[in-house]
Amino acid sequence: MKSQKPGSPKTKRIPMGEPQGALGNAIRTHRKQKNMTLLDLAKRAGFSISYLSQIERNLLTPSIETLRRLAESLGIPAGQLMLKDARQPNSPVAVVRRSERKQLAFPGSNIHYELLTPDMRRRASLLWVEAPPGSESGPLFSHEGEDGVVVLKGAIEVEVGGVWHRLDAGDSIYFNAGIPHRWRNSGNVIAEAVWLSTPPSF
Repeated sequence: MKSQKPGSPKTKRIPMGEPQGALGNAIRTHRKQKNMTLLDLAKRAGFSISYLSQIERNLLTPSIETLRRLAESLGIPAGQLMLKDARQPNSPVAVVRRSERKQLAFPGSNIHYELLTPDMRRRASLLWVEAPPGSESGPLFSHEGEDGVVVLKGAIEVEVGGVWHRLDAGDSIYFNAGIPHRWRNSGNVIAEAVWLSTPPSF
C-alpha cells in the first residue's frame, strides 16, 4: 500500500473516463471569489498544492473532513460547496417544495441530506437528514453559533462536550455549536431528523 504524502488526507481516485463533477469547479470558483491563489488556499488549509490542484480538477474526491477544512479556509459552510446554488437575492418569503429540495451528498457517506431552506446564505439553515443504521457524522466538529435537532423517525445519539444524548422520535436537543459535537445512528432502522444551524454551517 502506498503511503500518503504529508498534508494529503485519504481520498478516492476517480477513474479516468467518468463524468467530472462540479465539486472541484465550486472550490475553484469560491477560491477566486476570495482572491486567493491555489498556494494561498493550500497553505491555509494545510494541504499540498498538488493535492488541492487534483481536487479542483476533479481527479480526486475529498473526504468530508477535507471539505470542512477547505470550507473553513474559504470562510463558507461546507454544504455550500456541494450545492449548485445560483446567485439570487434573498427573498423575505421562500417556499421550498419537497421535489425542489437541494440535495447534498458527501464522498464515502451513505447519509442523505436535503436542504429545507432555499440556500446557505440565510441567517439559519435547516437540513433534512436520513441516516441508515450504523451511520455517523464523523469526527467531533465545532463551529460558531447554535444547533438544534428534532428526530422524526427512529433514534439518533448526539454527543455534545463528551456526553451522549439519545433522541427518540419526537425528542429534540439544542446546544451551543462551539462545543465539539457529533452524532450517530446506532439503531437498526433508518433515522430521520431535521437539523437547524444558525448561522448556516455544515
